[in-house]
Amino acid sequence: MRKSSAAALLAIFLTAAWIRLSPLLSFGFWGADIGEYYVLLRRLATTGHLSTSYAGWGITYPYFPGMFFAQGAVVGLSPIGVPAATNLIVPLLGALAVAPAYLIGAQVGREGKVGLFVAALVAVAFPHAYSTSHTAPSTVGSLLVFAALLLFLRLGRDSKAALPVGLVTAALVVTHHLSSYFLILMVLGTLVFRGLLRPVGGSAGLRRELAYAVYLVLVTFAFWFGYATTFRDGILHDVNVRPWYLPLLAFPALVVAMAATVLARRRVSWRYRPAYPSLRRAIALYALTVVSMFGLLAALSVGTVPGTTISLSPIVILAFAPLCVLLALSAMGRKFADFLRDGSAMTAWLLALLASIGVGAIVAPRVIIPYRHIEFLLLPLAFLGAVGLFRVLDLADVSQRRRAVAVGACGVLLLASAALAIPPPEMIAQWQEGIRPAAIDMAVWTQDHIDGLLAADHRASSLAFGFGGVDATWDRTRLPFLAETFTDSLPGLVGVEVPSGTRDVAYVWIDEDIRRGVQLYPWEPAVPMPPRAIAKFSESPFVKIFDNGYGQIYRIAWDCDGSC
Repeated sequence: MRKSSAAALLAIFLTAAWIRLSPLLSFGFWGADIGEYYVLLRRLATTGHLSTSYAGWGITYPYFPGMFFAQGAVVGLSPIGVPAATNLIVPLLGALAVAPAYLIGAQVGREGKVGLFVAALVAVAFPHAYSTSHTAPSTVGSLLVFAALLLFLRLGRDSKAALPVGLVTAALVVTHHLSSYFLILMVLGTLVFRGLLRPVGGSAGLRRELAYAVYLVLVTFAFWFGYATTFRDGILHDVNVRPWYLPLLAFPALVVAMAATVLARRRVSWRYRPAYPSLRRAIALYALTVVSMFGLLAALSVGTVPGTTISLSPIVILAFAPLCVLLALSAMGRKFADFLRDGSAMTAWLLALLASIGVGAIVAPRVIIPYRHIEFLLLPLAFLGAVGLFRVLDLADVSQRRRAVAVGACGVLLLASAALAIPPPEMIAQWQEGIRPAAIDMAVWTQDHIDGLLAADHRASSLAFGFGGVDATWDRTRLPFLAETFTDSLPGLVGVEVPSGTRDVAYVWIDEDIRRGVQLYPWEPAVPMPPRAIAKFSESPFVKIFDNGYGQIYRIAWDCDGSC
């Protein structure tokens, strides 16, 4: 790497880190699940282990401890305390994903400028920047997937990559289940796609890649079904088909079918011979893709995002315009990538993820979460966009001055994308991820004053549970917040099934952010509380026992005769 490239990569990393940490300039903590991560890290730092007996919403978190071990190592080896480590360590790891993104781009594209373009887009693009700004296992998972893909691409040429890729994969498997699934998709997709493009041989490199694919699948499934019991018995059941295990049975059948197809391909003499695209064709594809992307955004503003009930705000079309213009460059680069040794891997990743989005939206939208794929789609799209941009400039034989203008225009689009990498709640279904100090104040107060089940939305439940040690309703009931009378809200107050058991609600948490939008499931928009639903808390049997101006906590006087 040249010194100029190293300096540019450092600047990209600092930009990525700034974007991912910028919410902390306005909030005390960032993320709707932050209370759970805080309490788990605090337990690890205090006791030295994570108990799998857990009454929080994320019942699988203790079974996937990788993120907490990374945070705990920092807490144990430095003067950084648990609150600072909860806020800082994981988003910085998310920003570090630009390093393997750069190396993938430079290695496959054979040019440092390709790697820098890929890293810059990963640094500022909303799908990756927003997702990895949160302290969450998925943020660490993104970094590990990128690193594993880089090592997998090297494995075919260098046996020394075997040990590092094995260690990175093991770390990924114990950190985040969905990221492991994405890695399986992209690795198997690469092997199958290559096998269909040309008859496979018996090289040592191919044998190493196949051995790694077997290792990846076996380690992942052994961990899921042998250790992570709450994931196996809870989350994997949440599919749209019955019996629930049909998708799991379909996976080995699909792998066998793909392997048989690749082996049968050896009997066919035809080989894929790519044609070098013309300048006119490349520009036409780019224009068509730009129009298609804006058409897709427009459709999502009328309909819903696959796997959710969320419709995009029309303003999203304008806000994401710079990013769409950049990502559309991938259409120009797809054909050019065919002439690179590992260029087919980018197409394979793209096809595998797109296929999973389609299947996930129909079969398992709450397990194979369709919109979470976009974070990983960004990597092949950024690579193809970089290759397309620089190859078209070469084909056009433009002057150095015009080339600089084109690259500068991309820089302006990157800056515009960075400005909305962390969009306001109005653009993302009214979901408020910021945690205000006043909300922490409420959560700490509950520790000594709440002795029953607390009704709160997902964000507030996380705070009360993590900072107050209080059992909350999480996403299990919505009527206390949306029903207009106490009588109408009764079915959501009695016999609520929560991680701590089936109980009646004794207290209700209301704050400014809940009034603006009740946040329950991440695949649903936040719903504003109706005025009459808010007004009912000023009537019996609700008794206000806390008020700090930002939020209020009410006790339900179940034995009240109506005069409370």
